[in-house]
Amino acid sequence: MSASIIKNRNFVFLWIGHLISHAGDAVYAIALPWLMLELTGSKSLTALVSMSAYLPALLFGLLAGVIVDRYDRKWIMILSDVLRALLVVVVPLSLIYGFVTPLLIGMVTFFLSTFATLFYPARDSLIPQITSPEELPAANSAISISGQMSHLLGPLFAGVGMSFLGLTHLFTADALS
Repeated sequence: MSASIIKNRNFVFLWIGHLISHAGDAVYAIALPWLMLELTGSKSLTALVSMSAYLPALLFGLLAGVIVDRYDRKWIMILSDVLRALLVVVVPLSLIYGFVTPLLIGMVTFFLSTFATLFYPARDSLIPQITSPEELPAANSAISISGQMSHLLGPLFAGVGMSFLGLTHLFTADALS
C-alpha cells in the first residue's frame, strides 16, 4: 500500500472496517452451511443454504446499484452492516434459546447476502469519492487484496473457531466483527 493512501484517514477507516467485516463474512459463509448440516444432517438443505447466499445478488443486484446511486453511500454501508450484525446475533441466540430451525438458517443466510448486495456496491462507489485520482489505484488494490485474504483465511478461522469455540461462540464473535 502506498504511503499516501495510509495518510488518507477516511480510506484507512473504510479499509480496516472492510477487512474486519469481510473476514466475518467469510466465517459465516462456512459456519452457516455447517450449522445446517449439523442441525439436519441433510446435504440437500445444506446446499440450499449455500445457494441462498448467492440468490440475492441475482435477484437484487441491479436494484442495489440503483439504490446506491440514489442514496447516501455511507449510510447504506452503515445500515447494511448494522442489519447484518443483528442477523448474525440471531444465530447464537437461537442456539442458546433453542429456536434454531432450518428455515431460520436459510432466512438469515438470504438476508445477510441481501444486505451485502447493497453494501459492496456502496463501498466500491465510495472509494473514488474519498481518495484522490493518484490514490485510487492503491486504494482499489488494498481493498481487493484484503478481500482475497479474507476469502483465503476466513475458512481457516471458521474451522479453528468451530473446533475451539463451538458454533455459538463463533457466531457471537462474528457478530462483533
